[in-house]
Amino acid sequence: MAVTMDSKPWYRQFWPWFLIVLPGTVVVAGLSTVVIAVRHADNLVVDEYYKEGLAINRKLSLDRHAAEQDITARLAMGGSRIMVQLPLGLDRYPSELQLLLQHPTDREQDLRLVLANQGAGHYTQTLDAPLSGRWYITLKSFTGDTAEADDWRLKGEINLNKTAQLELSSRSL
Repeated sequence: MAVTMDSKPWYRQFWPWFLIVLPGTVVVAGLSTVVIAVRHADNLVVDEYYKEGLAINRKLSLDRHAAEQDITARLAMGGSRIMVQLPLGLDRYPSELQLLLQHPTDREQDLRLVLANQGAGHYTQTLDAPLSGRWYITLKSFTGDTAEADDWRLKGEINLNKTAQLELSSRSL
């Protein structure tokens, strides 16, 4: 019985390439995953967690102060205009309010706005372009860099695809 030998070189055979392509595909997929992870790093984690931890009591005192004064605010967003109305009868209206609009997944879209008092607790600001989608809202009295005893903070969440108005209240704390 005569055995016939295949005279083709190894690189023209099917099985060596089949065995090389399988691990090669895994290597390419792994490198692609590393590139995606580096380019699109998760920026939801705070870099300075220790300082954030130290400041949490200050932030919670702002929430408690809003609850003690029973502060509420009505936020309305029409097109690129933002309006905030504080209730009539507050002891003191801040000259400005700070509004932080935080995107749930992309920190680069976050906006920090200063709203000017137009009188009787009515504050406004105009954006460059209208917003849409879901946003976390933080509204606080604005006294600059110094902290005052009258400072307060209200928080909420709005989906601008469904509604353009939000009632911020400290009662939910």
